[in-house]
Amino acid sequence: MTLSLAPIFASGMVLQRELPVTVWGTADPDVCVEVRIQGQSAAATTDEAGDWACTLAPLTASDSETLEVVGGDERITLADVAVGEVFIAGGQSNMEFWMRYDKEVEDYRPTCDNPRIRFYDQPKCSYPGQTEDFDYSKVGIWRKATPEDLDYFSAVGYYCARGLEMVLDMPVGIVGCNYGGTTSAAWMTPEHARTVQPELAAAFDAKLQGLPYEELLANGRVNAAKNDKGYATWPAWNEFFLPRTPTMDEAGAFFAAEAAKGPGPADVGGLEIGGLQASSTDLHIHPGMMTPTKEAPGALFTYMVQPIAGFAARGVLWYQGESDDEIDGTQWRHEEALRTVIADWREAWKRPDLPFLVVQIPGFGEWMGLGPNDYVTIRACQQKVADTDEHVWLCSASDMGDKHDIHPKEKKPIGERLALLVMNHLLGMPVPADAPRCTSAERKGSFVILHFENAAGGMLLEGAECNALEVLCDGSPLPFRAAARGDTLVIMLDGNPSGPLEVRFAWSNWFRTNLYNGAEIPALPFAMSC
Repeated sequence: MTLSLAPIFASGMVLQRELPVTVWGTADPDVCVEVRIQGQSAAATTDEAGDWACTLAPLTASDSETLEVVGGDERITLADVAVGEVFIAGGQSNMEFWMRYDKEVEDYRPTCDNPRIRFYDQPKCSYPGQTEDFDYSKVGIWRKATPEDLDYFSAVGYYCARGLEMVLDMPVGIVGCNYGGTTSAAWMTPEHARTVQPELAAAFDAKLQGLPYEELLANGRVNAAKNDKGYATWPAWNEFFLPRTPTMDEAGAFFAAEAAKGPGPADVGGLEIGGLQASSTDLHIHPGMMTPTKEAPGALFTYMVQPIAGFAARGVLWYQGESDDEIDGTQWRHEEALRTVIADWREAWKRPDLPFLVVQIPGFGEWMGLGPNDYVTIRACQQKVADTDEHVWLCSASDMGDKHDIHPKEKKPIGERLALLVMNHLLGMPVPADAPRCTSAERKGSFVILHFENAAGGMLLEGAECNALEVLCDGSPLPFRAAARGDTLVIMLDGNPSGPLEVRFAWSNWFRTNLYNGAEIPALPFAMSC
């Protein structure tokens, strides 16, 4: 067996500073393997299967190092290895969303050249041997921020890395481990997926229509366009839908043109969500193939997460939840599901305190016939997890939604807010990072005073009115005016209603807020009684 490294270990990679770094691979059984970098070394002997893993002591930040791996008569030398900050960018389509389609990409492309900002896109795989079935030559490699390679970066990941590199003055690596249109059930162990998300697991089984899952994998999978995720070219679906928000008529014309090309799987691209991808051009495939293998409980944990688990990183940037809305009445399960994803990843990394920075999903109305059933509950679940896990923080995106597109095109604010959370909570830098959060509602006659924490610089309203704010009495909305005062928002009612009041902020499927703190971080959704 030839000495080898796990694919993520390659020239041009970024290794995490200040934490132990484990490097692993394969060789012949009972061979001593030694890893060397920055004047230190670590050694291990391969087991009966030929597997080995060496753990290095914490490294110091560096723009370029050489890593050597020696086993028996064999040697591997990796060049241009940077050491700095590393983050896993996980989740579904809004984390996957490439810089190629970002609203501001052409503003940044001419001057983006920066060898310190690097990106690795973990191949999108959901069954064994998938990388042999398709052309995966464009992924599973380390890229630097250049005008040519910028397209392939996760937009959220790029803007986060860019913000950190500017402040920290050191390399920053983003490891993309994400897949569009995926539920939390795919990102936890198969066993946990079936107990924590039973309805989603049952829905997957039902779509197979009696076809055993193993047969699904064995028959016709090469012909399933939904499983082709190497992107040797940019799929037509992506090129049409992602740079802009087409009308329903435009979308219909696109699908008609695709169907006119003749029989064959639809070119559905990468950022799928919900039932949109059930195109009639798929109908020649066995009914079981209507279900892409990415929907299998635990599939992405098994074939995407586990192959990189243990790659040293400061923390995880997480943006997922939209697809946990697929089955109405089950949205409340997202709290336990998110906790389970976090716990399973922490177990895989052997880091019980592995930080997760969670993007709270923004407002959304409907898109291509798809509309959310209960995003209010999913956001509340995300908030509960952040409130009760000391190593989870919430990134507010309450001002970033798009009413008629599940993929907002502007990712820079979210990436930069994640960078602030990293600086504050993970690196101990005294920068304002947390979103304003309403802690209490105080009623004084015809006034309601909302008190906020994380109001550094004072609460600010961008505009004359407070968007997404409601005051209800016995379920009926009341007219009001609102003004920001220090760390409060003062609501002035027309009259003095006698009954109890409920104040809601961003407590609906669609909203776009304009209430910020001095760091321009928008307030989190809330519902308060007074």
